[in-house]
Amino acid sequence: MTTSTQEPSTDEIAPAKAAAPETTEQKSVEPAVAEAAPAAQAESTAVAEPSVTAAEPSAESEAAAPAAKRPARKKRTLSRKSGPKKQEDGQNQNQNQKQKHNQKQKQRQNQNQNQGQQNQHQNSKSEEQQDEGPKREPQTMNLTDLKLKSVPELHEIANANNINLQNRQRKQDLVFNLLKALARQGDIILAGGVLEVLPDGYGFLRSADDSYLAGPDDVYVSPNQIRRFGIRNGDTVTGTVRSPKKGERYFALHRVDSINEEAPEKSKHKTLFENLTPLHANDRLTMERGNGSTEDLTARLIDLASPIGKGQRGLIVSPPKAGKTVIIQNIAKAIEYNHPEVSMIVLLIDERPEEVTEMQRSVKGEVVSSTFDEPASRHVQVAEMVIEKAKRMVEHKKDVVILLDSITRLARAYNTVAPSSGKVLTGGVDANALHRPKRFFGAARNIEEGGSLTIIATALIETGSRMDDVIYEEFKGTGNMELHLDRRIAEKRVFPAININRSGTRREELLTKEDEMQKIWLLRKVLHPMDELAAMEFVLERLRATKSNGDFFDAMKR
Repeated sequence: MTTSTQEPSTDEIAPAKAAAPETTEQKSVEPAVAEAAPAAQAESTAVAEPSVTAAEPSAESEAAAPAAKRPARKKRTLSRKSGPKKQEDGQNQNQNQKQKHNQKQKQRQNQNQNQGQQNQHQNSKSEEQQDEGPKREPQTMNLTDLKLKSVPELHEIANANNINLQNRQRKQDLVFNLLKALARQGDIILAGGVLEVLPDGYGFLRSADDSYLAGPDDVYVSPNQIRRFGIRNGDTVTGTVRSPKKGERYFALHRVDSINEEAPEKSKHKTLFENLTPLHANDRLTMERGNGSTEDLTARLIDLASPIGKGQRGLIVSPPKAGKTVIIQNIAKAIEYNHPEVSMIVLLIDERPEEVTEMQRSVKGEVVSSTFDEPASRHVQVAEMVIEKAKRMVEHKKDVVILLDSITRLARAYNTVAPSSGKVLTGGVDANALHRPKRFFGAARNIEEGGSLTIIATALIETGSRMDDVIYEEFKGTGNMELHLDRRIAEKRVFPAININRSGTRREELLTKEDEMQKIWLLRKVLHPMDELAAMEFVLERLRATKSNGDFFDAMKR
């Protein structure tokens, strides 16, 4: 009986074993909730048949063991299927973390660099402060005074203020670097110069010590300041300046203190030079000094042959090597001695550098030059600056004298710069080239409202150039005073080599007294039939015998 009861149980167990793989296939397709049902069925069969489990524990353990292990394998298969997605998510997270880490590192590096730069800046500041030494009170430095000093004097000022300057620099660069260093130390910079307005509307203050040559030490003037104060080309402006900011190259005018040595408000009410009334010269510029020197002989002869007045437009007509430059020097010294109230400018165009140095040392007035090794545009620019400055001074009722050497070379420069019109005169002179030098020379006049502009210019003749003769012929009728020099007299080494018969002044009766005028006419009547050389020797002999022209006229009565 026992055997019969055991056989059916084994038959029931067999289909249960066969059903196990089917449940595994269903579990692999169905969701996790459906996977729990076969496991519950296997447990129920095991409880319903306790005899089988009690009789054969080994078979039950063999059936239960795979049933318990298989769900775990299925979980592993599920985890394998979902693995690539998790790996991608993990890789993205790792990349994000790496990017964040790199960004943090870059931020830290930038912070370290900024801190390093700040430390270097602080260290450089501390080093500069150490180099500068103890703090000092701010001083007032004048740019005009610095330009008058020599290069060794500029280095002495730099050493006194603990400023290092390079030796091999132009003087303008030295002045600019010195001013820049002084401005950093808190010094107040004063500057002055003659305004040159450029076509763009702004301008620069040029220095007469550099012959109005553009340089790094020029002061920038904004268009707003030019419009606000009514500043014109040639005005002498003074004021305080500020150091150049980042991206700027020049010092800039900060405040205007004076215009042509007057308050800025007064310059707005001045009459333009072109609107002033011109008159004949009626106030004489006396050349004679009365010291009886050899130089005074030239001045006395000029007073006799062709007297000069305020507002005169005179020409010194001279061949080469006749002593025209020496006569210019004598006239300048005579004006300085007898008329210190007159503002004098000596303009040297296309001259030799050694003559420029000699003129600067012998004349106390303003000497502006443009040597022969500079381009024609430079000659023109210097001449324009000088004549514009003189006009502005005359508008302020001042007496100005310009001594020009020479107007022939200035006209040559204008002829080179002027655009070709297609009409060429004899000697290669363009028809429109002489307009601007004539305007320069024609600016000389005596002003009824006050002030005067006198221009004494030299004109070259007998140079072998047809152009020079044409230029002289064009200017011959524009002047109201001419002083002729003779080559034959100069070759005999008789100086001054003045041809008295050809020299003279228009309306000279306005400049001399009646009794003196009668004696001068008498002298001309005596000298006219004589040869030029003999007449010059005769007059010089009589002048050397007396100390002044008054004594000479008194001797003529006898």
